[in-house]
Amino acid sequence: MSVTIIKSTLAGAVALASMVNGLPAMAAAETELLSAEQLQKRIAELQAQVDQLAAGQGVQTMENPEPSTGNGFGNTNIQIGGYVKLDSIVTDYSDGSAATASLGEDFLVPSTIPIGGDRGDVHYNAHAKSTRLYFKSSTEAGAGSVDTHIEIDAMAGNQGDERISNSYAQRLRHAYVNWNIDGDRSLLAGQAWSTFFNVGTLPEGLDFVGPVGTVFERQPQIRYTQGFAGGKVQFAAENPATTLYNGSENPYDDNSRPDLILRYDNSIGDLSYSIASMSRELAYDRADGGNESEQGYAISLAGKWQLGRDDLRFMYSHGNALGRYLGLNSYRGGIIDPASGDIELIDQRGGFVALRHFWSEQWRSNLVLSATAADNPETVSDMTPSAYRSLHLNLMYSPVPKMTLGGEYILASKEVENVSGLLNDDEGKLQRMQFSVQYVF
Repeated sequence: MSVTIIKSTLAGAVALASMVNGLPAMAAAETELLSAEQLQKRIAELQAQVDQLAAGQGVQTMENPEPSTGNGFGNTNIQIGGYVKLDSIVTDYSDGSAATASLGEDFLVPSTIPIGGDRGDVHYNAHAKSTRLYFKSSTEAGAGSVDTHIEIDAMAGNQGDERISNSYAQRLRHAYVNWNIDGDRSLLAGQAWSTFFNVGTLPEGLDFVGPVGTVFERQPQIRYTQGFAGGKVQFAAENPATTLYNGSENPYDDNSRPDLILRYDNSIGDLSYSIASMSRELAYDRADGGNESEQGYAISLAGKWQLGRDDLRFMYSHGNALGRYLGLNSYRGGIIDPASGDIELIDQRGGFVALRHFWSEQWRSNLVLSATAADNPETVSDMTPSAYRSLHLNLMYSPVPKMTLGGEYILASKEVENVSGLLNDDEGKLQRMQFSVQYVF
């Protein structure tokens, strides 16, 4: 929703200013009345000012606090938008009564699927935490523009509870400035979706994230984009963090360099795709004062194939440094050898395929299949996850524009290594029905 200065409001502001500016004329009118020609001229001047303010051209307004000075900067357009959403969730776990962390009750967090517990009763949870609000600005800057984006919601926050008023603190999702230098080049700085994640291929669903095999990460970064005919190349340096098994911290913040990501986007006919590669360091400070580090890599292929109005979306990622980037930190990036303290990287892979079908103008469905796996060494503990799988099937109804009502069935599972063979149960499952009402504004 664009926030603009409504013309009638502008007219009222101008009329008020004109009344103040016209006080001398009103005083003079006590001795001499304005001629009809002078009155018509004055009305025309006022109308011109109203039109100029409504268009935001070179006049001091909320959209343009300072008029253009001829240095290439022009008007600033402000946007406020987001959505309101209610999620009602009914979950049945095979090995417990609830997720091992409360976050897993609000949306599917694969690592929180319980294993080894007694079968629990059906659990109901409702929340409006995913309700979202964003603020955007765009200022003309010569051949390009300077854009900003700030976005918040209340998901994944621990401040608040259900005892009295379900009050939850807002958290930062996005906060960045993007300088569009011209039609082909841009420079982004701030917190945004990781360049390694092609968010445009994420399936449409009611769950907050979706398939277990998706890359999903937002973090501080600086990113340069170079466009060319039909595509673009992006290079980014992003905030690092290291997750390791057998460690005393999760995550470690001892990296000496950022995560470096190179991504290529293009299209062939109705198929749009991206290929991303990542080089990153996994590091930690030892208790004796030394530092251990290993250099790892990961690649990700993602795309969307338009099939008329329907579409097919896919993603596949592989590498020995995927770690926290895959499936909401489903796996850690490596393991610390308990004897030597060295880091051993772990090969991991995952992906999904999703089909969206429109039954009519108002009805549509999405079917999403996803899986991940890790080649863990024998030195991991019994409860170290080795594989995840998920299925999402939904039906969505949009009775009016920007409103969606729907239901989604989710079946997900988690497997652990059980290296010792002592566990009676090494797999846990989740079945979930989610009903949502969402309105975008």
